[in-house]
Amino acid sequence: MERTFIVWSAIALASGLGVGCGSNDSTAPGTGGTAGSAGAATGGTSGSGTGGTGTGGSSGASGSAGSSTGGSAGSAGVTRPPYNTGTGFFVGTDHKLYDANGVEFVIRGVNRVHYDNGSGAYIPQSKANAERWIMPTSRAAAKNVAQLQTENIDHHIVPIPGIWNVGGKTVTCSQDTADFQAAVGYWVTNASAFKGTERYLIVNIANEWGPGDGSNSSTVWRDSYKGAITALRNAGYLGTLLIDAGGCGQSQADIVDYGQAVFDSDPQKNVVFSYHLYGGTKDSAITSRMNQLAGTGLPTIVGEFGPGKNIGPSPTDAQPLHVIAGANAKGFGWLAWAWDDNNLANCSADDNWFSMTYQPCGDQSNFSTALTGFGKEVVLDSTYGLQATAVPATVF
Repeated sequence: MERTFIVWSAIALASGLGVGCGSNDSTAPGTGGTAGSAGAATGGTSGSGTGGTGTGGSSGASGSAGSSTGGSAGSAGVTRPPYNTGTGFFVGTDHKLYDANGVEFVIRGVNRVHYDNGSGAYIPQSKANAERWIMPTSRAAAKNVAQLQTENIDHHIVPIPGIWNVGGKTVTCSQDTADFQAAVGYWVTNASAFKGTERYLIVNIANEWGPGDGSNSSTVWRDSYKGAITALRNAGYLGTLLIDAGGCGQSQADIVDYGQAVFDSDPQKNVVFSYHLYGGTKDSAITSRMNQLAGTGLPTIVGEFGPGKNIGPSPTDAQPLHVIAGANAKGFGWLAWAWDDNNLANCSADDNWFSMTYQPCGDQSNFSTALTGFGKEVVLDSTYGLQATAVPATVF
């Protein structure tokens, strides 16, 4: 069936839609996407993915919060494959992700929208072991590296910086190869700045870029990422690369049909794929969708998912704890969207949006009052929440 994608994120970016909360290259907040028509259990998703952040807002309270505990290397880990010559995370021959000590690492964390709202002081308290954040590309790369050091690495959180826009080009939900090449060019140009963090870093090349939908994969997505892998490896990035599905992150068909070819093109064999679960994937389809992705045998995570409740421009009733349970059952890591995706004035949010906190620019230290219902599920649930299940990498 023909599917029409209305790219919400691109529309939001162009129109300045969104409520400011800190700044991040003047992009708009929110999880994007139109509802489109719901895909079948093994069919496709439709709609677009996540946007960026708005301008303005205060830097937020600096406050302090507890950090995740480190963890020791313990018993001898898995040996790094001989073809992997890096010093950081690597994918083993069993297609599981391992830290530099050879200890399996399952990503369980959050997405962060605003780099300058003070949330970095509170996210460690959630016990997230990884943080994917919209990296501002308009400032010096050295400042980004310094921030991921002080707000992630120093708190035993694996940083996963990604590019939403760069050089005036919007990467999110774009199908233009020029936009994608701009993102690749940023990584190549700034390789020396990031080299010192290789032991801890996972690079998310480009947020939700590429053609494709749940039923139709794209050779453009395949070939573009094969080229990107070559460019980044030649530039000296030897660590794990995180690659989003096309179709605003929702095209599992890209991963199913072409993920293996992309993975095999990497001489380091060090790629993890990211699927974003939004509109088109109903709660009743979570298990079959996870089965479809697991059937590839490729290292995969659910890189974004929201609160469900049929809210937002890409509505789905997929319940967060069901998404987490489905991911856990297949050994997939996961990252909730998002810690600080405000939808109201004065850098605030309510339970009718995708934020895990009510005051993304304010004091978030008391989780009983600071976290939204979505945030409480993801962080505090005694069975599936971050505080109960996230295990930090042993490399800190």
